[in-house]
Amino acid sequence: MYKLTRFFVSKEVLNKQKYFSTVVKEAKDQIKPWRKIPGPLSLPIIGQILHFLPGGWLHDRPIELQELLYKNYGPIVRLDGNLGFPPITFIFDPEAAIRLFRKEDPLPVRPGFDSIVYYRRHFYNKHEDDPIGLILDQGEVWKKLRSLVNPVMLQTKTIKLYANVMAEVADEMVERLKSKRNTQNMIEANLFTELNLWALESVGVVALGDRLNCLDPNLPDDSPAKKLIVAVHNLFKIMEKLDFQPSLWKYVTTPTYTKGNKIYSENLRLNEFFIDRAIETLKSKEETNDKDKSILEKLLEIDRSVAVTVSNDLLVAGVDTSASTTLALMYLLAANPDKQNKLREEIALNEEKNPYLKACIKEALRLYPVVGGNFRQTTKEHDVLGYRIPKNMNIIIGNQSLCLMEEQFPKPKEFIPERWIVDKNDPLYYGNAHPFSYTPFGFGVRSCIGRRIAELEIETIISKMVKNFKLDWIGPPPKRTRYCAINYILEPYNFVFNDV
Repeated sequence: MYKLTRFFVSKEVLNKQKYFSTVVKEAKDQIKPWRKIPGPLSLPIIGQILHFLPGGWLHDRPIELQELLYKNYGPIVRLDGNLGFPPITFIFDPEAAIRLFRKEDPLPVRPGFDSIVYYRRHFYNKHEDDPIGLILDQGEVWKKLRSLVNPVMLQTKTIKLYANVMAEVADEMVERLKSKRNTQNMIEANLFTELNLWALESVGVVALGDRLNCLDPNLPDDSPAKKLIVAVHNLFKIMEKLDFQPSLWKYVTTPTYTKGNKIYSENLRLNEFFIDRAIETLKSKEETNDKDKSILEKLLEIDRSVAVTVSNDLLVAGVDTSASTTLALMYLLAANPDKQNKLREEIALNEEKNPYLKACIKEALRLYPVVGGNFRQTTKEHDVLGYRIPKNMNIIIGNQSLCLMEEQFPKPKEFIPERWIVDKNDPLYYGNAHPFSYTPFGFGVRSCIGRRIAELEIETIISKMVKNFKLDWIGPPPKRTRYCAINYILEPYNFVFNDV
């Protein structure tokens, strides 16, 4: 009897296993291959490139690209890639995106910037295993660098050490703008260049522990500071052509690639000038307590190559990004005087915490994100929204589009800082949105290392701006563009800087 019962149980188990195996197989069979993902019409040989050429419906529309792809093809979109530019999968579903990110390897790959990676590895670094940067490195090299830098860069108390000197820089910037107003109280100079000088001075204080004197009214055009501003702009422009547009430099040495190498060399030469000068200044300083040491000092104690690499990162990545965000928030405050007045009232209280100021910055990053999304390269296969994403596929999570979806943020195109501080029962409350729909500083272990620096910079300059100026804007909203994955506001900058 025992043997008979055992036989029947085993048979039942086998039948169940067969049933579940069939279900699993059918589920897998329903997963469609990557090529079946919707996307613009692809033709033999030329693929999808015709849509991006003059006359194509996606030509010269970098800011609108995500919105157009989502509107026409849905939450997952395929771009085939061509002429050296790899295929890309866009994802516009926050839940699908966060599931993918949670399944990624402990050492996620963030692709892009191949030309500068190649230059630094083959023409700049002295040794094969030298770091090339937190933005550029991958794998164990990146992990080691990030683990060394995190304790220094992510401590709030360390960044707060720079609050007073950043306030000093912001005060100088305000006086500089006052001196550059015409009779209509508009800035005669290029405002974005002015903000670049402020951002470089601010990040230089943090990265190098010393003033660069970028805001000196007598600063000549051929000064290292102004040359570095130009070099950073040229670097982004050339990377846009080499790494974010179809290019053949990976197969043949093109004139653009040769030009890019010269720009990368000039940029690093200028960075080294400031870094070496800061190191010499540190040598002459008296010994200080560890809590009073600059970030550069702390990194130098770890390793000189680490200090130089991170300082390079900050001087390149921390200028245009902070200046662009500040410019966007200035416009939003000028276009919404009631919000500007509310912020001015908070600043006048002169309290340590400024929740409305922080809310204004968050709202500016939602409406005018400086980076369009999170970028990854898969290290294994993923099943996403019914499609199989292959290994080594470039993925862009379209956070810029997600931030403007009605189902995530009610009244999505309106500047409403209150959504970040209202009660949880309020329909506007930001917490009702999917947490992955708003990630302006990235996600996970590869999130922005300079976030706290950037936030302190912007909080400081904006508080000084609204305290001294009543900002107004003349005419239609500004136009925007994108190159090298960074969003920019274009001239003209029709601000009026009236005294408060």
